[in-house]
Amino acid sequence: MEIEMSSDGELLELRLQGRLDNEGAAHFAEYLDDVIRLGWYRVMVRLEGVHYMSSAGIGKLVAARKELTALKGFFGICDLQPDVRQVLEQTRLLKLLEVDPQSAFPDTPAGAMTCLSTVRIASHDDVDLQIFELRDDAQTTSTAREMICRLIGKPTPPGDPAFSATESWGTRFSQTSLGIGLGALGTDFASCQEQFGEFLALAGCVGQSPLLSNALPDYSVPLGDFFPEVQVCYGACCTGAFSCQIRFSISENSALKAIPLSKILQLAMQTLGYEQAAAVVLGECSGLIGTQLRKSPASVGNGSPNRAPQFTFPEIRDWLSFSGERVHSRSLALAGGIVNSKRASCSESLLPFLRPLIRDGNLLGHFHAAVFPYRPLKRRTLSLEDAVKELFDSGTLQNVMHLLRDDRPIRGGGESEYVSGVCWIAPLRTEVTAEDSQ
Repeated sequence: MEIEMSSDGELLELRLQGRLDNEGAAHFAEYLDDVIRLGWYRVMVRLEGVHYMSSAGIGKLVAARKELTALKGFFGICDLQPDVRQVLEQTRLLKLLEVDPQSAFPDTPAGAMTCLSTVRIASHDDVDLQIFELRDDAQTTSTAREMICRLIGKPTPPGDPAFSATESWGTRFSQTSLGIGLGALGTDFASCQEQFGEFLALAGCVGQSPLLSNALPDYSVPLGDFFPEVQVCYGACCTGAFSCQIRFSISENSALKAIPLSKILQLAMQTLGYEQAAAVVLGECSGLIGTQLRKSPASVGNGSPNRAPQFTFPEIRDWLSFSGERVHSRSLALAGGIVNSKRASCSESLLPFLRPLIRDGNLLGHFHAAVFPYRPLKRRTLSLEDAVKELFDSGTLQNVMHLLRDDRPIRGGGESEYVSGVCWIAPLRTEVTAEDSQ
């Protein structure tokens, strides 16, 4: 079985040549799985080169249609030879599988809120980039889109007093916001006191890390007029609109096996000319390096309200869980946060929130990641809000963690890495802290 591939916009055409018997069907199914994994959800199969089809081949075609329909995509076959058409007629599957090729091209929905236009296709350091401007309509430009960062509280360094009720802010994150920090889902400090941990908020959805080993992370999603409330000890809330969507993947024939998160962010910042940005990265990860709290820093079990968590060895092992090697390989990682490529331009209020993303310290950031089982991403056009809501609505959230770089000699695990995916990014302005605004 030989398969030729071509594309027209979001439609992928596969032209088959040979016998669609058991062996050919297995080859076709493997090939189709690969293209779906790359994000192609609309697939047309042309069968003018196929003169024989067994039950195995029919089964794979039906399975392909079922899988792509479940992904809200499109699958159909056309250009059938007489013998193949007869078999499908006799099995009563012809009407299910055969389509008019013109029906494969969807109509553009009217009144779309976001327009996409290709800015450029680039390749840097064995990484291919497809860059799209995000616009409110055909007349506006992506330069009108930005994120505004509101800082909440102050990161408490080791040795400072633990958090108290006066250092917690109830915050609801809208559908157009990105939030990261230390907090807990709940309506008041008392109910959250034993639960504070890392959280990630996107598109109105909130995921919170588990404090107990092997426990499930908690999450909450918006519904109707309801938006989840988070009691935040400290964090950042970025609100606005992303200016660009960037598809990234490893260049063909490259020896590169995975793309470090820092490289994705660096290439995006350099290509777009940003010094400071809010960013979200969604894709298949090769592995994540990060940390999580094991205890709430506001816990009454600390002994007294003013006793701080112990971050010296060996007490730190009771407070922090650290991944000494990459975890969650081959999962879907949704990472969100803030990145700065020029320390001199970083505000004094924002700087304490940031950590080095590369060894020389010239790229700073703060990112949290929510982990889900792998699923293919839609090709080219991808709505961040729809993608995030679909992931959280699936009820399959596996973990939430604070991503860090581990540069320890010999034993250091490095940093989180992706195989391919999508990055949303926008220039970032910093507002006053929540305390200053009260």
